[in-house]
Amino acid sequence: MDTIAKQFLPKISAYCSYQDRCRQDIIKRLEKWECPEEHWDTLLEWLKSNKFWDEERFAASFVRGKFRGNKWGKRKISMALYQKGIDQEIGKNALATEIPMEEYNEMALKLALKKLEQLLSKEDQKHILKGKTLQYLAGKGFEPDVCYNAAEDAIYELIEKQ
Repeated sequence: MDTIAKQFLPKISAYCSYQDRCRQDIIKRLEKWECPEEHWDTLLEWLKSNKFWDEERFAASFVRGKFRGNKWGKRKISMALYQKGIDQEIGKNALATEIPMEEYNEMALKLALKKLEQLLSKEDQKHILKGKTLQYLAGKGFEPDVCYNAAEDAIYELIEKQ
């Protein structure tokens, strides 16, 4: 490794130590720091061999954060991973391992209930409430069947409460 690459090594390793990063984020940071392009592969190889950077670890962390923190559905997370340049197979594996189906359906139901309660004061007609709830869940990235089931269950729960 030459002196120019060594110059960027402490900065990029600290950047990757702070949180998991994808290749695209690392490249953008190297560009921002005006690191010559011919050194990128050397730096990336060093980061990978020293476990500062791992695409699978990034994907798993990203999926957990977006699902639990942002309450995103699998479709939206999958699209965000694609935009980050993550291999489709790595993304599928991360989604399958990091989001239990039971927890996923519970999240959709909680979001549907929250949205319905918010809309109840504004709308009276059931089909309008259901449509807006379906739209909200779809916007969060949940699959159509999950949206429909969650909206139906949420409406049923609200009717039971009254």
